[in-house]
Amino acid sequence: MRPQYLIAVGLAALLPATGCESPITVAGQAQSAQFDFMNGPADLPNVFRGDSVLLFVWADVASDLVIVVNAPSGGVHALRRCGGSLTPEPQPVQTVGEMQDVLRQVRLLRDVNIHLYSPVPVPFRNFMDLCQLTPFAQGTGALTSTDNDRHVTGNGANAFGFRAQGIVDLASGGSARVIAESERLIEPDGTLTEILVNNVMLVPR
Repeated sequence: MRPQYLIAVGLAALLPATGCESPITVAGQAQSAQFDFMNGPADLPNVFRGDSVLLFVWADVASDLVIVVNAPSGGVHALRRCGGSLTPEPQPVQTVGEMQDVLRQVRLLRDVNIHLYSPVPVPFRNFMDLCQLTPFAQGTGALTSTDNDRHVTGNGANAFGFRAQGIVDLASGGSARVIAESERLIEPDGTLTEILVNNVMLVPR
C-alpha cells in the first residue's frame, strides 16, 4: 500500500491581542497596572490573533484523491512556487501559550477555495507535484485546523489535524460535497508516529 500524505506549508505572522486597565488607586496603597488577556484558559491566558499564509494539502490513496485548501482560484499551478504569480490568501489564526513555552493554535478558514486532484501522483511528496496538473473539481468551503502543541514541548505527544468540507463543481458536470479529514500524532522527539484519520470523500448531490 502506498503511504498517505499531508502537507501544510506557510508562514504565520501573529499579532498580540491584549487589553489594559488603568491603575487603580486605593487609599494609602498604589497598585500597578492590571492586564487582561481575553478568551484564554486559566493556565494559558495569553491570546494572540493574527493571519497565517498556509496551503493545506493531503492525499487519500484509498479514494485516489488529493485535496488542496486555500490555493488561488485557478489551482496550484497559479502559485509562485509553481511558476505562477500568486500566493495563498492570509487566513486568521488564534494562538494561546506563546508566553508559556507552548503553542496551541486554531484556524477557522471560511469561504475558502477547495481544489481536488485525481489520481494521486506517484510519487507524491508535496503540493509541487501538482503544479502541472489540472484539478477535476473546485469550489469553496470551510476548514478547521487544530494543533495542541505546535512546538512539541514537554513529555506528551502533539496531536494536530485538519477538517474540511464544501461544495465543488466537477469538470465533467454536476457538483458534489467534499468531506475531508486528517488527524496525526507526533512524539516529543518530533517523530510522526501515527496517522489516526486520513480521508478525502466525494458525496454526489
